[in-house]
Amino acid sequence: MVCGPRPAVAVDDLVPLPAVQDSESSEQPLTETAAPPVGQPVELPFGRIVQQVAFLRQNGMPYLPGRNPRDLDGDPLAGDDDPDRDAPRAWTRLLARAFSDPVDPRTSLAEPDIREPGPDSADFPNSPYTLPRGWNYLETSPVNYTSSVNTLQTETYNWNYLLRMGLTDRVEFRLYGNGLSWQAAGLGQPESTGFSPLVFDTKIHLFDENRELFIPATGLEVYVQTPWGSPAFDSGTQPGIMLLFLNTLPWGWEVNWNVGLVGDQAAADVGAVRFTDAVQWSFTKGVTERFAIFLQGFKNQAALPRVANQTVLGGGMVLNLSRRFTVFGSYNAATDKAGPASTYYIGGAGAF
Repeated sequence: MVCGPRPAVAVDDLVPLPAVQDSESSEQPLTETAAPPVGQPVELPFGRIVQQVAFLRQNGMPYLPGRNPRDLDGDPLAGDDDPDRDAPRAWTRLLARAFSDPVDPRTSLAEPDIREPGPDSADFPNSPYTLPRGWNYLETSPVNYTSSVNTLQTETYNWNYLLRMGLTDRVEFRLYGNGLSWQAAGLGQPESTGFSPLVFDTKIHLFDENRELFIPATGLEVYVQTPWGSPAFDSGTQPGIMLLFLNTLPWGWEVNWNVGLVGDQAAADVGAVRFTDAVQWSFTKGVTERFAIFLQGFKNQAALPRVANQTVLGGGMVLNLSRRFTVFGSYNAATDKAGPASTYYIGGAGAF
């Protein structure tokens, strides 16, 4: 992931909430609510709280996180008044009914944008930010080549893909695979051509970045590589779990870094699952409004199962062609003889 966090919504775009119709409670400030008689449950004035939250937000004041500023029924956690239920796109309406969740309706109703949060497969780590509900990304690298490694692997070619779907503003469903794959003959194995296994993946955005305390934006990713592929590329069921972080740095840079445990694809025992630690990182700087460069690397494996069991360093770039489309590329090399002399990829992504 090479782009920054989702831009904040402008204050002028906010829609005022209708006044609460309760004549008795609407005339009293929140601080003057009479205490209920002893023995009766306390009813929180959700309608007035939400209205006050919207008032503070419209006046540039901090607001309570996790609230829906367009909530109409007085319960900030209810989805029955979610404006996405009447969205023009049928896909968004379906998700609003299937996954009721507090969302930013202005973002989910907007046209998909490839610039924010940006493609995940452009570099090795994955961003902690997720797609808004109803947005979809298709990312693919038709050129993905890795040179041979002495006594470890022969040269390989892949045409990988990543399909991302925003279920809510915080939960993303993903399908990944190395796609059409070719492996040269060697190390006692014949030349092979086929399709690499399918990977089921999900990503959850946990919380945003706190720049004052240098607390990174944080997300969680869990995936399972299935055996559903050509037999020559089947390495069994391989799970993985990653913590995703992003920090904003001075001078226009940001660092995206992931740590976690992944299934070891070089496990000696057939059918066994061994876990190994994995770390990925990238330092990204936007050069212009449409062009960014990055330095990246990983140890043991990229965030998604692409290249594994080495320590690799490299760099690349991302060029946004429009709001909907972007292209990217990267060249990398291992730091020792246990890794490939070179591995590079060229790809693109679209938002829809």
